[in-house]
Amino acid sequence: MKCDVTDIPAFQASINRAAEHFGGLHTLINNAASDTRHDWAEVTPEYWDDRMAVNLRHQFFGIQAAVPHMRKGGAGSIINIGSSSWMIGEHYFPAYATAKAAIQGLTSTLARNFGPDNIRVNTVLPGWIFTERQLEKWVTPENEAACMAMQCLKKRIYPEEYNQTILFLAADDSGACTAQAYVVDGGRRGL
Repeated sequence: MKCDVTDIPAFQASINRAAEHFGGLHTLINNAASDTRHDWAEVTPEYWDDRMAVNLRHQFFGIQAAVPHMRKGGAGSIINIGSSSWMIGEHYFPAYATAKAAIQGLTSTLARNFGPDNIRVNTVLPGWIFTERQLEKWVTPENEAACMAMQCLKKRIYPEEYNQTILFLAADDSGACTAQAYVVDGGRRGL
């Protein structure tokens, strides 16, 4: 189902339609984002608000639409996608990094709220995942060498590896996991 996550009424309606179509809702993965590079000195209030809408705001309102369906089903798993970029101080997208840092606050707060309903809320914080977009826009030999110098694991991380953490959190196997942040970055941010 196509949906603009910055159009909150349409986004919430899409979640409700999906729940109706599938006879309930057990898992919500808040994954929409944009890591467009920007210079802090050129950020306008409008650009800042747009980055918050694209990278953070929809996660809260997606949860707001999903939780009633999860309560009805007696359980659920909410997986918010953050980023480890703010943990290592990547400097080329301050609005994105701010939004991604805020996601852990959202996760921690809502995990406490929804725990009594058997609804788990976790964050997955990917490092540099070599998606098609990253390969097209940002990967250069120099950038990749700098990444590998920081990572403990000297290899590219592809979506298939990152997705395994998300699948674990969506499954009953992670039934005792909530309010956690799972970093999938090859050890880039260190210990």
